[in-house]
Amino acid sequence: MSPLSFLRCVQVLRAATPPRCCWLGEASQGCLCSDVSWLKQHMELPDSLKEQTHLKEWHISNTLIQIIPKYIELFQAMRILDLPKNQISCLPAEIGRLKNLKELNVRFNRLKSIPPELGDCENLEKLDCFGNLELTELPFELSNLKQVSFIDISANKFSSVPICVLRMSNLQWLDISNNNLNDLPQDIDRLQELQTLLLYKNKLTYLPFALLNLKKLTLLVVSGDHLVELPTALWDSSTPLKFVSLMDNPIENTQCQDGNETMESEQDRQHFDKEFMKAYIEDLKERESLPSYTTKVSFSLQL
Repeated sequence: MSPLSFLRCVQVLRAATPPRCCWLGEASQGCLCSDVSWLKQHMELPDSLKEQTHLKEWHISNTLIQIIPKYIELFQAMRILDLPKNQISCLPAEIGRLKNLKELNVRFNRLKSIPPELGDCENLEKLDCFGNLELTELPFELSNLKQVSFIDISANKFSSVPICVLRMSNLQWLDISNNNLNDLPQDIDRLQELQTLLLYKNKLTYLPFALLNLKKLTLLVVSGDHLVELPTALWDSSTPLKFVSLMDNPIENTQCQDGNETMESEQDRQHFDKEFMKAYIEDLKERESLPSYTTKVSFSLQL
């Protein structure tokens, strides 16, 4: 058997010359890791990379790379594309050939659009586009992604919740904070598996009653918006909501979940915030304990 079949990891080493490769381990899983000076001076991945089609993971960050090569379609075993903090301006249509892809992380790049072909990645579970700043929509073709449980499109320029997102029947975590949302769709209750909804720093003035139909929604953050109206039933004990953050909104009095008690003092507010963050951290710990290729998440929550 060829030695290449035993490769577990390709580590691009720090060097002033083109990257060297270090072969490690004897496991079935392979990954490409890169955070190096050489790639910080180049805008493209080397053609020699196409010879490593056994790789299942790419982890490339803090480089000047602008384009993901079309030969990515050769990596049929690819499960994780972790590409944060680069200069990527577009993704190739060929990414749609990666039928085993489970995670795509392109946060902090320069993307202005997502290729519709990504909708062919039928096993995708996590899509992270946080902080690209210029994204305004997701293609309708992403409606085909029925396995997606995590979407982060915060810190972009979305003016509405993308239609395709409303058709992701398995979605559990949606972060669309720090965008230009004026309202939420009346059919947001299509997302019956949704557990966490982060909407802070938008332009929302009200929350639709349809939110009350999300029977699994337990965590809602709408801080730093323009809220002046809330469904009164939001605080009803029959709702599944455990923690709601409405800080820095025009609403003067916020009723507690257990009844008509009003949180007026700063002490009450601080206690609520601490309890909220405690639950939030516990949620992250639970996700960290599960396989990274299914539910492991990373995002920025700013309250």
